[in-house]
Amino acid sequence: MEKGGVIIDDRLTGIIYIIVAVLIVVVRIAVPNFFDYLVMIIAAILLVLGIYLLLFKRR
Repeated sequence: MEKGGVIIDDRLTGIIYIIVAVLIVVVRIAVPNFFDYLVMIIAAILLVLGIYLLLFKRR
């Protein structure tokens, strides 16, 4: 049996990839320091989630 989810064809996926790539380039040009802050925020979130999963999550 199939698990839930949305099935997207390759053409739509390609269009979405192009749009995301263009948005990334535009943001990189408009706000050069944005990605530095974004990487630090993602690293902090991953650190907190890792600690949570190791110490507090019980099966």
